[in-house]
Amino acid sequence: MEKKKQHNPNSHKLPRRDSSSNSWSELLPELLNSVFERLGFADSRRAESVCSSWYSAARRCVSKKQSPWLILLPDEDDNRNSHSCTLFNPDEKGKLYKRRDQGVEFAQSCLATYGSWLFMLDHWYNFFFLNLFTHERINLPPLESQLGATKLERISDGWFRISDDIITNDISMQSPVFWIDEQTKDYVVLWGLGKWCVVYSKKGDKFWNQIPLVYSPGYSHMVYKDHKLYYILNDFFGFFGSSSCIKIFDFSGEIPQESFQGGVTPNSSLLHPTKTRRISDRKLVVTVTGDVLKVEKWVNPMTRIWSFCVYKAMLFDLGITVLANDDIQGFKRNSIYYSIICREKNTTQICLFNLETQKMEPLHKFDCSSTQQLSRARWFLPSFTQP
Repeated sequence: MEKKKQHNPNSHKLPRRDSSSNSWSELLPELLNSVFERLGFADSRRAESVCSSWYSAARRCVSKKQSPWLILLPDEDDNRNSHSCTLFNPDEKGKLYKRRDQGVEFAQSCLATYGSWLFMLDHWYNFFFLNLFTHERINLPPLESQLGATKLERISDGWFRISDDIITNDISMQSPVFWIDEQTKDYVVLWGLGKWCVVYSKKGDKFWNQIPLVYSPGYSHMVYKDHKLYYILNDFFGFFGSSSCIKIFDFSGEIPQESFQGGVTPNSSLLHPTKTRRISDRKLVVTVTGDVLKVEKWVNPMTRIWSFCVYKAMLFDLGITVLANDDIQGFKRNSIYYSIICREKNTTQICLFNLETQKMEPLHKFDCSSTQQLSRARWFLPSFTQP
């Protein structure tokens, strides 16, 4: 008798493939890139934790989409949120992210940004760097450890004596800037000490060095890029014309060397302040290609109409230009991003000015506890490398 064959219910199914071929970590890089390029910040961070190949793919996509973010710090009297800050990514206009660090009060003064690092100053005038995403902290030399002609002495908590003739509890720190290497943690940090000098410190220093300045009743602004310090000294807040002195210092060696000094004075009389038009702010901007621009923000006090004069897509507050790629949705090319503080109406706005259309528009509607909180908002270029 012929033996009847038994029916196998799974005979119609495809043969099983080796499980290793179905591993998520072995997906083609092109496929991973096409997916991760569409992810927002939070989802991208989650994807990084799956495996090493996903981590590498996510970081590649992040580097391509590097767009500036905005950090909002809490008010000093906001005890509930003092250990957190709010982050805004223009590429995800409808989302806000909150970062917490129990070891730091974010209501403290954030002086400057570089990558994901903040240059911080606490209530006792102690300086330190803080990484927003890794929570790494680097302490800096004490404020009073100055090497140079200008002497600064701490005489009590919060009070200082400057050069034996001025006692103050408010150190005039002008235009602080810094640079830090993500891998080696080499750094240079600089700020203007009132009318006297520019002070700076490098990794390994236990003190602040000084670059003396010729006294002038003006306001200085600095940008640090590619081992060069770009320094502009304006006249007295722009009330007596539009002239400025620009200096460039080379920091590539052991001791900084002045490599350029010159002035910028417009020829047109139309660009001088009048009763109905005056300079609100003036800063240096260094472009991606290394060109140095002088940018002035003008305002009509009567109509509150703002305009810009550019000498020679930039971030006015950050002092640099950022290359606006087509795949970055939240940023517009050839635009100036800046903040407007109206003390008469007690309001603050983060705005952009399109150089092509000559029009201004608000960037985003923020729900802030006060106008002071928004006025202290700062741009930064996030970097998500491992510590």
